[in-house]
Amino acid sequence: MNVLRSVLMVVAASLPLGAWEAPTSGEMAALMGQEPHLTMLESGQPLPPSAEDARQKRNFRFDLERRAMKLVLVYRTGLAKAERGRITAENNLACASMARRLGAPALFVRYLELLSSDELSSREQYAVNQAFRYLVQDVYGIDSLQIRLVSEAAALPPAQHMLFLLQLPLGGMFDMIPTQLPPREKVLPDIQLMTTVLRKVNNELKSVRDQRTADAAAQTLLPLLPLWCTTQQTRYHASAISGSLTPAENMAVQLLNSTLDYLIATRKALSEQKWYGSTRLQTIDELFR
Repeated sequence: MNVLRSVLMVVAASLPLGAWEAPTSGEMAALMGQEPHLTMLESGQPLPPSAEDARQKRNFRFDLERRAMKLVLVYRTGLAKAERGRITAENNLACASMARRLGAPALFVRYLELLSSDELSSREQYAVNQAFRYLVQDVYGIDSLQIRLVSEAAALPPAQHMLFLLQLPLGGMFDMIPTQLPPREKVLPDIQLMTTVLRKVNNELKSVRDQRTADAAAQTLLPLLPLWCTTQQTRYHASAISGSLTPAENMAVQLLNSTLDYLIATRKALSEQKWYGSTRLQTIDELFR
C-alpha cells in the first residue's frame, strides 16, 4: 500500500494542473500504476485513450481514421516482410509520414515517430510499443495479428507482395472479433450470407483452368471479402450457439454444409494442380475459411 501511495504521489506531481479538475481515463490508469500508462506519463509521452472513450466518440471520422490506420499497418507489415520480419526505425518513420497524409489519428502518428527514435530508453520503447498496440487493438479494434498472418501466407516477391496487400478491401477486413455472442437476430442472416458467398467462391474457383484464369479469379473474389468478414462473429462463436439453433437456422446450416462439401472438392482439385502457380488465389481462398 505504501508503494502504491508513493507511485501515486510521483505520478500525480507530473500531471498537468487541469487534470485535477477531470483526470482522463488514461491519467487515472497511470495513477493506479497501470502499464503502459504509468511509464508513458512518467516519460512525458501522450497517453492512449480508453476503449470506452473511443466508443462514445464513434462517428464517420472514427471509421475514416480506422481505415487509414489499417492501410498504414498493412504497409508497415509489407515493409517488415521485405526485412525478414523486422520492423526498422526507417519503416516506422515512413509509416508515420504515410499516416499523417492519410489522416490517421495524431496519436497513431506520434507513436510511430517515437518508435523511429533512438532517444528512448528500453523501458520507454517497450511502453510506447504497448501503447501503440493498445491504441490499434483495444481502441480502434484492428486485428494486427490477422494482417501479419495474411502477409506471411502471401509468398510473393516484395513489390508484388506489397501491391497484393494494398489491394485488399480493408474497409471490411482485419477487425477484432467481439467476445460476446452475436445477437440472436443476426445468426440466421449470417448463415445464409455465408452460403451465398461460398457458392460464389466455388463457382469462381471451378472456372480456373490456368495461372491467368487463377489470377483473374483472385481479383474477382476480392469484393466478396468484406461480405464474408461481416459474418466473423457468428463463425467465431459457432460452437457456442450450435446447441440453441432454431429449426430455420438448422436448415440453413445444412445448406451451408452442403455448399462446403462442394467447395472442399473444388479446392482439392485446385490443390492437386498446385493452384496453377497462383499464390494470389491460394491466399485469398484461405480468407474464406
